[in-house]
Order: sequence, then structure tokens, then C-alpha cells
Amino acid sequence: MSVLVLTRSPECTVRPVAGNIAGLPRRPDVTVLSEAIPLFYLGQNAAGFWVVRESRGWCGGVFVFRRSAENFARQRSAPWGCATMLLDEPLELDLENEGSRAAGAVDAIRKKVARHAPWLWAFVGDVIAEARKLGSEISRAFASARKHRAAIERELFRGQYRLSSNNDDDLPIP
Repeated sequence: MSVLVLTRSPECTVRPVAGNIAGLPRRPDVTVLSEAIPLFYLGQNAAGFWVVRESRGWCGGVFVFRRSAENFARQRSAPWGCATMLLDEPLELDLENEGSRAAGAVDAIRKKVARHAPWLWAFVGDVIAEARKLGSEISRAFASARKHRAAIERELFRGQYRLSSNNDDDLPIP
């Protein structure tokens, strides 16, 4: 009978936390997830950054992209792998950030501004929301233009040709 012993990755700072951290779900029962398999919580914080945190508090990080957070968890648990639990509620990192330095710095600034000048953070949040709306409207406009162009090509060329010019002046005159 062989025994598999898992040790923590040397890159993770040893900071095991006793008990369950407030706000984080409990680790699944041993019948569901073995204690030998590391569990990483994955979620977004209040600013929309992706946060990944090892369930025992050994390591964690803040990232711009979800894939980067997942890769962090995979690298920290290599070569054995890990389990990840995606959280619906906001997840704030309560450890030293071992992830993206830029995302961590922006997140730290966000927290300070939100604490000391909440009106400024509310304004920044409104600006970001409006920028997202504008981006969505622009995307819809481009999609609509592509749809209309395809309809024109179907009507004029009956599906036999595609218009290769970006200039509408090149369209044939009926």
C-alpha cells in the first residue's frame, strides 16, 4: 500500500489559520473532498478583481483576470492539483497579496479611497459604470452594422460574392 503525502508549496507563506474564517464557506466534508487536496476559494472583490485564497490561509492573491487566479491556484498546488470553490458573494483577500502586483496596488488604493473619501469612490464607480454602458452600446452598434452589411450582401449578390471593401461607395449601383 502506498501513501501519498502532500506538502505545501514552498512559495506559499506559512500562515495557517485556525478554524473557519468569517465570511468564507466551510470546507466540504471529508466524504466529498479529501483533506489531502488543497482547496482554493475563488471570487471577485468589491472592485471586480479576482481573488484566490487557500482555505487554510497559506497563500492568496488578487488578479485582473479569472484565468490568472485559477493558474495561481494550480501553480501553488502543483504537481498534485487542487480543488477550487467559486463564490457568489464578494471575496476580500485577508492575506498578503502574492498575485498581480498591479491589481494588488490598485485594490489597495481603492480600499484607502473608499475608506477616506467614499464620495470620490462613488464617483469613480459611476464613471466606470457609464464607461461599461458606452462600451456595450458601441459593441451593439458594430454588431448591427455587421448584420446590415450581411443583409446588403445577401440582397445584392444573392450569397455568391462577399464585399471586400470597407467603403460603401464601392457598392454596385442598382
